[in-house]
Amino acid sequence: MPVYEPVYVDPKPTGSYPHLEKHDAVIWERFLDVYGEQFQAVAYNVALGGFVLGAEELEEAARKGWQYSTALKPDVVAIRPDAVWFIEVKPKARASALGQALCYAIMAERDGAWQMPLVAAVVTDETTPDIRSCAAELGVRLIEVPAL
Repeated sequence: MPVYEPVYVDPKPTGSYPHLEKHDAVIWERFLDVYGEQFQAVAYNVALGGFVLGAEELEEAARKGWQYSTALKPDVVAIRPDAVWFIEVKPKARASALGQALCYAIMAERDGAWQMPLVAAVVTDETTPDIRSCAAELGVRLIEVPAL
C-alpha cells in the first residue's frame, strides 16, 4: 500500500501540483490539455515503498513519517479505465527518467494497492531518438508535449 492513501482529483489544469517543479508543471499542463480527458483521476502526492522502522516504541505517525521521507514519489499517479500510470514528468527526458518511471511501477506492483495493469510513463517536452528507442524496448510509455 502507498504510505498514505492517495488523494485523487480531476485530471484538469489547476496551477497547483504538489512536488512538481515550475518547469515540470508547465509540461504537465500541456499534457493535461491534450490527454487529460483519457484519465479518470490523478494523484500528486503518492509515496511508494520506503524504509519501515520496526521500533514498537514509535508512534504510527512517526513510523509513517519516516517511511514517507524515504519512499519513492512518482510525480503523478493517473487512473485510466484500463490501467494505472506512474508518471515521471521531466524536461528534456534522458535515461534517468526512464529508470524512475520503471522503479515507480515496480514499487506499485509490490505494494499491491492497484488491481489493474500498471504502466511506467514519462511525460516530457523533448528527448532524443536513443531515449525513444530505449523507452520502447523497456515498455515505458514516453509522451512528448513540446512547447508551442
